[in-house]
Amino acid sequence: MTRSTRLVVCLVALALGAVMALPAQFGYFGQNKIQYRRFDWRVLRGEHVDLYYYPEEEELGRVALAYAEATYDTLELRFAHAVTQRIPLIVYASHTDFEQTNILPFIPPEGLLGVTEFLRRRVALPFRGNYAEFRHTIRHELVHVFQLSIAAQTWSRYPRFRQVGLPLWWTEGLAEFFSAGEDSRDQMILREMTIEGGLPTLAQLTYAYGGLVYPVGGSIHRFLAERYGEWRILALYNDIWKYAAFDQALQGVYGRSIEQLSEEWQYWMRQQYYPAVASNPPLAITARKLSELAIKPTAYQLPGDTIPSFLYFSPSSGYTTIYAENLAGRGKRAVVQGESNEQFESFHFFESRMDVHPNGVAAFSSKYAERDALFFWDLTKGKVIGRYQFPELVSILSPAWAPDGKSVIFSGLSVSGYSDLYRLWLADPGDAAGAGRLERLTSDRYEDLDPTISPDGATVVFASDRTPYGIEGAHNLFALDLASGAIRYLTYGNWRDEAPR
Repeated sequence: MTRSTRLVVCLVALALGAVMALPAQFGYFGQNKIQYRRFDWRVLRGEHVDLYYYPEEEELGRVALAYAEATYDTLELRFAHAVTQRIPLIVYASHTDFEQTNILPFIPPEGLLGVTEFLRRRVALPFRGNYAEFRHTIRHELVHVFQLSIAAQTWSRYPRFRQVGLPLWWTEGLAEFFSAGEDSRDQMILREMTIEGGLPTLAQLTYAYGGLVYPVGGSIHRFLAERYGEWRILALYNDIWKYAAFDQALQGVYGRSIEQLSEEWQYWMRQQYYPAVASNPPLAITARKLSELAIKPTAYQLPGDTIPSFLYFSPSSGYTTIYAENLAGRGKRAVVQGESNEQFESFHFFESRMDVHPNGVAAFSSKYAERDALFFWDLTKGKVIGRYQFPELVSILSPAWAPDGKSVIFSGLSVSGYSDLYRLWLADPGDAAGAGRLERLTSDRYEDLDPTISPDGATVVFASDRTPYGIEGAHNLFALDLASGAIRYLTYGNWRDEAPR
């Protein structure tokens, strides 16, 4: 998001015919939306979907069309409804390309993984190297297409009745429930909210928007389906014209007031997550807080330092900034301020991490113009000493130093949408600004993320979806032998193992 940090946002409020203002989902429209290149659009036509793609992503386009048509068949049965209009589906090979779309009147933020347009019902989304995420987003957005179609059908039959608005937790939660269900990140959020006593009531969620409506709304729909039957979802859409407000429609369809349903759902959540309290003491007891809003920290110790320090991303100032702080919780200072100039437009801090070599040079990636760049920052001198961009790569994530300082390994997304591991060889270990040589370490359709290098420099450990569980969104850990190129399993299972060190 997916979901949690990765939001799948729909450009419809689904007020059953009326669009509501959603300030968190809209940005400014104007001349600042840069078009870096023209896309040569092609069309693949399925039975219900028109798939728009450009030549670099032809293989991806065929995969997307297959996903979309299979999803349509499933949703047609689940909703007991057929969408009469053909569905335009526009696919981009990267989020950078997606940010140039003319379908939206604003620049889509990095957390926006998909959008369904209200008027023409066009669906647009980027591919980010993860097929499970891609398939989930297509399913999520097609649920919105069906919601819009059913709403239009209902109000065409009963045009003289009031059109009742549906809250986002209902529309987005149903899209999550019908598309993929909870992953480990969603479960983490729901578990913490339940254990900490922070679950909202259904009434409090009426005007809520933002990332929490996805996992919370999906959980409510799962509860309602288990307790009262999934068939009532369609009944609410078909009968909502009879009621003056959404809470009245809930009571009419489910036979319970919104307060009663809220209590039942919260009790259902406590039954699931309270047993975890006995075996998992809270961090307030087992740990010491060093910093607020510290994201993706990496520890290091420069020559002459007596206390180790750590770098981390933080949006605490209003701009995402790289900060340094020591492990005593003192000496916090801003190192690099992002989002304020073209060179550091975005650090991708929810997806990418940094690394620091013992010589005091930090390696990190940032969006610079139309694609990412790999930056080398001297922590002692306080300046950039090297920057690399590669014509074949749109995205660069999580660079990791080799122990000898001669190379950096990172995850790269190619212009055609493939996520692989790459190694940048530096001409001079002491000169990150010199000419470098790029080596591709993996080459396949799997998503390879978060590389880290063993102390002897012989092995790269990374996270990938290259297991049978990957199609469901699972990630496991793998070891790549740099001498032979052989890859072996380190973990195996239907869960998420990520960001190894």
